[in-house]
Amino acid sequence: MTDTPVLPRDVDGPPGKTAVRPLLFLVMAVCSGATVANVYLAQPLLKLFSDSLGISHSSAGIVVTCAQFGYAGGILFLVPMGDVRRRRPLLATMLSVTTALLLLAAAAPGLGVLAAATAAIGAATVIPQVLVPMAAELAPPEKRAAVVANVQIGLMTGIVGSRVIGGAVGQLAGWRAVYVLAAVLTALTGALTVYLLPDEGARPAMSYRSLLASLPRLVRDQPAVRHACALHGALFGAYSATWTTLVLVLTNNHYGYSSAAAGLFGLLGLAGALCAPWAGRRIDRKGAQPIIIGSLVLTLLSAGAYALGGSLLAALIVGIVLANVGVQWSQIANQARIFAYVPDARSRANTVYMVAVFLSGAVSAAVASACFDSYGWGGVCAVQAVLAVIGLLVVPLMRQHDRRHPVAA
Repeated sequence: MTDTPVLPRDVDGPPGKTAVRPLLFLVMAVCSGATVANVYLAQPLLKLFSDSLGISHSSAGIVVTCAQFGYAGGILFLVPMGDVRRRRPLLATMLSVTTALLLLAAAAPGLGVLAAATAAIGAATVIPQVLVPMAAELAPPEKRAAVVANVQIGLMTGIVGSRVIGGAVGQLAGWRAVYVLAAVLTALTGALTVYLLPDEGARPAMSYRSLLASLPRLVRDQPAVRHACALHGALFGAYSATWTTLVLVLTNNHYGYSSAAAGLFGLLGLAGALCAPWAGRRIDRKGAQPIIIGSLVLTLLSAGAYALGGSLLAALIVGIVLANVGVQWSQIANQARIFAYVPDARSRANTVYMVAVFLSGAVSAAVASACFDSYGWGGVCAVQAVLAVIGLLVVPLMRQHDRRHPVAA
């Protein structure tokens, strides 16, 4: 693990908080994990929803869909405010609303209220997408990528942990207890994060309409943002293609694992989090390009391992590890690169980037499902390989731009 970075000397925080400043990035990471988990709470609880509310499994799946669409909406309409609003009150509001909505979901009498509450939770719990650009802003420039990597570790751990812990707690105490636990964790980690954040001076003045209108201009005027959207969009699409259909391979006649056992393979996703600190330090020393290229190569190799993994478990495990390391490296490197190129609009750049990545993942997952039905697992692996190659084709454009504008090269 990396040493906990210290805030820059020119950032003035509230009186009496100097002693706890070294904890800030660690707490940000924990808060990111606790809050992003709220988006994925429903995934291991679908059977419990069905049994408790007397609905079909397919109807219960609406809850997952609502959470994803809510999260996408929150990224688009709330995260840009991080560039023009003071972050402490903004985050405090988001955290309070999220906590209240989690308790509402826990008390939901039926599917309608649960689905609506889950959509609103997804929109309000975009806290990590505000914290990541803020962490990049507060970090010393020479440690910026390492700080982003550490916050991403918390985020990835929260995604994996929500599925494992949520399923276990739901099995023992029911699905409502999962939402109550999430509310407690969100409130506690959020309160500590807001307390430790430094006070900010006046923020740039911009109307909300102008703020949203600036997003297309950011894409038009900033090649680094376009590159990041294309590079990580392709790579995350590749990741989503195989990850979405992997459970079908694990539960098929060849392997025959139960859904619970297949879910445990998700723990291999922590490989990406374990490799993130090294990638962050490497980016700070050598720039983002080598890690971006490496992540695309790992994803291409993963496609080959996955293809063999249709009948060979060891190859399947290698494919999972390579894919997760690749997607985590790519996320850190591309975010570090756009944050360096767009220092005055980091929240908006992160909004554009995450929306593009989210859409690519959703489309790729749909394409992969269709390919699986028509061509089997081999067709899905081919989708991953093609998307990795598309990402590699963008690399020359990125390298040419960085040679001319070397701030992040």
